[in-house]
Amino acid sequence: MTSPAQRPVLRRCVSCRRLRDRSLLWRVVRLADGTVSLDDGMGRSAYLCPEADCLEEARRRRRLQRGLRCAVSEAILTSLQARLERSGPQPLRQDDPWSPRASGPGVLSAPPYGDLPE
Repeated sequence: MTSPAQRPVLRRCVSCRRLRDRSLLWRVVRLADGTVSLDDGMGRSAYLCPEADCLEEARRRRRLQRGLRCAVSEAILTSLQARLERSGPQPLRQDDPWSPRASGPGVLSAPPYGDLPE
């Protein structure tokens, strides 16, 4: 059995609902004073994949506003768009975690790689 220190901290993207390691996602935070910040501060957080599809879906369906339960200014979304453009295209990795979207809603399946750890 793995200890808690060895397990990655997983968070769910508000747009695609995929579970990923926290370090691979962008963090948007609603601070105690009601302002919205990127990546730092304590407060209610929403996580977003650094992908164009997820950002567009979050913008179109107001996913960040729902996740944070407050208004998110266009400046925050523009800042995330600029980050995306600076980072360039991300190559697909074969060891990315499985996606519930690929399996269909409500269907659970095993990860795409061999045996599960004991």
